[in-house]
Amino acid sequence: AESDNTLIKDLKDFTATFFQKHTLLNVLVNYSVFDSSQTLLVMRPYQIAATERILWKIKSSFTAKNWSKPESGGYIWHTTGSGKTLTSFKAARLATELDFIDKVFFVVDRKDLDYQTMKEYQRFSPDSVNGSENTAGLKRNLDKDDNKIIVTTIQKLNNLMKAESDLPVYNQQVVFIFDECHRSQFGEAQKNLKKKFKRYYQFGFTGTPIFPENALGSETTASVFGRELHSY
Repeated sequence: AESDNTLIKDLKDFTATFFQKHTLLNVLVNYSVFDSSQTLLVMRPYQIAATERILWKIKSSFTAKNWSKPESGGYIWHTTGSGKTLTSFKAARLATELDFIDKVFFVVDRKDLDYQTMKEYQRFSPDSVNGSENTAGLKRNLDKDDNKIIVTTIQKLNNLMKAESDLPVYNQQVVFIFDECHRSQFGEAQKNLKKKFKRYYQFGFTGTPIFPENALGSETTASVFGRELHSY
């Protein structure tokens, strides 16, 4: 399929693009993962397109020095069951490989998802993720001078921001990827994030975006995270 989800029905058109050396190598190197049973998982076209939009947005915002604003991020609107965990994982993983990015946070909202997401991440890439059992654990992971993905809850992150007024990470180049950018992400934690972090790029995945017509007088997904980058 094309990046806009249009099906390529002609096999000649598909082979002419997919089997080009650059395309095939890119899919195998950047958009395939082995799970814990050593099964090769190849991302679907819409997953690749969404990941590439996020990476493009990070790079273009950095080049323009346009960080820490809704315009420097965006959201991905993918339906439930479309493999958002794998898509967000690859986006986070590839973001850590950008030489100007210091940390990548994968932020979940519910405590039960913290462990669940850790298991999912480790299934795709063992030892690639730092989890944290509590706020103190989150701070310890931040103190480590490496470029790994940090999985945390919005609650732990907010507690850390309230407890720590001056951390080195506040001035570093940071990517935030929210697993589900619903209303609970729009409150105090979001205000603290914008106050504390000076150079961040923020992205949200959702199956149910909040638009002006269903915002109940509050903020929308776009007003918090930026414009829609991809939908499926």
